[in-house]
Amino acid sequence: MNNDTLVRKLVVVGVGLIGGSLALALRRAGIVGEIIGVGRSKANLDKAIEAGAIDRASAELIDVAQDADMIVLATPVNTINLYLHELSASPPQDAIITDVGSVKRDIMLTARQCLKEQYRNFVPGHPIAGRERSGIDAASPGLFENHNVVLTPDEDTDSGAIERVRKVWLATGASIILMDRQEHDAVLSLTSHLPHVLAYAMMDYLANDANAERCYQMTAGGFYDFTRTASSDPEMWKDISIMNKDSLMKDIRRFQGRLEDIAMMIQNDEGARLERLFQDARQTRSLVTEKRNPNE
Repeated sequence: MNNDTLVRKLVVVGVGLIGGSLALALRRAGIVGEIIGVGRSKANLDKAIEAGAIDRASAELIDVAQDADMIVLATPVNTINLYLHELSASPPQDAIITDVGSVKRDIMLTARQCLKEQYRNFVPGHPIAGRERSGIDAASPGLFENHNVVLTPDEDTDSGAIERVRKVWLATGASIILMDRQEHDAVLSLTSHLPHVLAYAMMDYLANDANAERCYQMTAGGFYDFTRTASSDPEMWKDISIMNKDSLMKDIRRFQGRLEDIAMMIQNDEGARLERLFQDARQTRSLVTEKRNPNE
């Protein structure tokens, strides 16, 4: 272990795309000592060892949690809550615990309930990065470079724990944004959760069309771009959608209303209004591309 070591013993629960990429990135940065992977799939954990992401593996979090410096819960959102309940019997006294979940309110409420006094060491996080592929085979040490990582601590979170987690993510090449959990869930509903639902809905709509087979032959780049996220893990996105349903249902209803507005413009031959909306939308798309990450 060298003087640059920030985390002596790191436990990564869920060594898939996000957890595996984080382990690889921190290994490359030289700021971790031992990395232990936790998961249910021995085959995936064996692959993670072969890839150099982790040093050893455990099937049970409770077996490796007590003397960990940091625990990263990098599983789907429902499973994060299950692991927090697993820790509730004996919350680690000194370990900093963080997560990568796409919904923060529910996870933070569960963490407060399960970790009790040790909730102060829980730093909620969410890296805004990903791919359609999952598992350790898809992991890359550069996944988080020039991407944002959101941290959503509250008034009870220890400032030292926040700083340690911030430094860990900075070592991956990411930028840090601090938000409260309500804002995070509302923003991610609009920028991530709703687009995933729309992509799944579009593919379902196409599959049930009477002329689906002919439509399959006529798809091109625009269709692929729009529906790309429908290749994501359905179980994971089912859980995210339900867990963030308050924000997501508001956005779905607002989007339905906007579609109705556009439908009326088309129905009434309001070409000028329709073109103006399309022009404004194109400008917004350019603005999003510019502001998404100026370093990218």
